[in-house]
Amino acid sequence: MGRRKEQTSSNAPNAIGSTIPLGFYHPSGLYRKIAVVAAIIVSIGSFLASMIGEGEPNYDLLGYGALGCCSLLNLAFVMEAIYNYKWIQYNEIHGLDETNLKTNYVAAVLLAIFGLTILFGNLLSKY
Repeated sequence: MGRRKEQTSSNAPNAIGSTIPLGFYHPSGLYRKIAVVAAIIVSIGSFLASMIGEGEPNYDLLGYGALGCCSLLNLAFVMEAIYNYKWIQYNEIHGLDETNLKTNYVAAVLLAIFGLTILFGNLLSKY
């Protein structure tokens, strides 16, 4: 039951040299994918659910599904913009190439603004 000393590896480099950056990861990349899948599920689900029966409640259900799908797609656009912005920052820190990232960022921001305009227009048209 003697004490054992932890040994450190002698193979580990001691020099502080150039490091190879790890692959880029940000949680918004996962959230944007989940938002798109959820938007597809909501749109298909509300369409199929609105086909059961007849009358005004079915049209309301279809409208709620469209509103939910639009909201989730807008969330995906915003997450895409955040993801591209963080990726641009990562590339600037590590001195990597920014192939089409700024164009993707601008496109995501414009789509998010356009989608939010439509969403708020639909929300405020009911009043």
